[in-house]
Amino acid sequence: MMLDHLNIFNSYKNKENNHEDELTRIFLTLVKNIPAVQMLFFELIRKELSDLPSDEQIPSISLGELVVQTVHTQVGNSNAMFSELEDYKVISVIISDDRLDETSMINNSERIARYDGVIFANPGLLFIIENKPLRYNIWLDQLNPSLKEGAQIIKQPCALSWRDVIERLNTLIINGILTGLELQLVEDFLEFVDEEFSYINPYTQFGVCKGNSYLLNKRCVDLLNQFIIDGEQAEVNYHRGWKHYANSNRKTVKQIAMDAQVDGEDWKVTLFLYAGDTMASAKYTFSQLKYEKLMKLKGHGFSLWPNFHLSFRSSNLFWANGKITFEAYVDYWLKNASNLKQIKRDQFNEHFSEFEKVGLTSEEDRSIMKEKLLDKNYQTLNICPGMGITYTWSSKDTIELDKRQQFLPDLKEKIRLAFEALGDDIDLR
Repeated sequence: MMLDHLNIFNSYKNKENNHEDELTRIFLTLVKNIPAVQMLFFELIRKELSDLPSDEQIPSISLGELVVQTVHTQVGNSNAMFSELEDYKVISVIISDDRLDETSMINNSERIARYDGVIFANPGLLFIIENKPLRYNIWLDQLNPSLKEGAQIIKQPCALSWRDVIERLNTLIINGILTGLELQLVEDFLEFVDEEFSYINPYTQFGVCKGNSYLLNKRCVDLLNQFIIDGEQAEVNYHRGWKHYANSNRKTVKQIAMDAQVDGEDWKVTLFLYAGDTMASAKYTFSQLKYEKLMKLKGHGFSLWPNFHLSFRSSNLFWANGKITFEAYVDYWLKNASNLKQIKRDQFNEHFSEFEKVGLTSEEDRSIMKEKLLDKNYQTLNICPGMGITYTWSSKDTIELDKRQQFLPDLKEKIRLAFEALGDDIDLR
């Protein structure tokens, strides 16, 4: 007996992963086996067809009025399952990257049809599904079923968007609706989409993320993954408790990070570059940087500030709340960075007094330094005279640039400007 293709363990053997039939098969596997996904899918259909006459309205699955019986994929119209449809209403569903606007009334066709998806449900409903990941490849007659006489065909087509479906699957994860195997299956599906059908994702552009912080940040990671640094694909990682970043392979700024920040109804995207974050990096940075170009970054819309902190080995322990200006901070370390070295415990108070005297730390920092440094058993500390460099795009500018496919080039240009000012040019493509 041949296994049903919606058996989780029975994939197509003769089709590549990026074939649209594989996308259909895997998604319908989720619909068949996961109640939350089933509810999500049928509520999307119900919402899309909400303006149907009262006698054609789709029952609510969430209220228990609709119950799925069977789910199938790749079924020909001559199959015996379609032999007795006198008591059924037939709904034609098309799923594409974006919602298909150009549709026509659904009618029975005499064509030889093979349906991407078929779902029978009580009471007396037959859903015929056509999957076209790219809406430009749709032949409208494909929405018409080819069935024997007797079935009542709903004339209005149901046009769904993969972006809406995937956004709602992400919402199930974000809200903790799924657990265990169900969660793993949905996450695997989303990973499959990332790899094989990335163009149907709801974060292919910032404009389609609809202000959702999760999706906006997925878009940021997607852009970082497009970096080619020194002729090789950038390595993108996640720094726990911070952000995703691309390794720069440079001594000045080691991590190129970017994320979105949502504030009520608005949001923004910020590029984060931290230069001279360790003693070795600071020595190199201040020996290389181009002072005039660094200061001119402000005129290009960048924000710059001192990022003075102290560390023990690789653990950052204390960030200063100093009163020194950025210009004075850079001047100070241009003169003193070459002498940077670990300080020993019997030198702590001497150095802490010097830090406060020149404005690297403030009076308010004293109690914090005592609690985090002096009251602990650290025998040495590293002085890290880093600096922060950020560039922020408003939601309006971000959407407009991305719509014109100019956000990524603009992002790369901002990164080049910053690295050039640090005297550490980067080959970024």
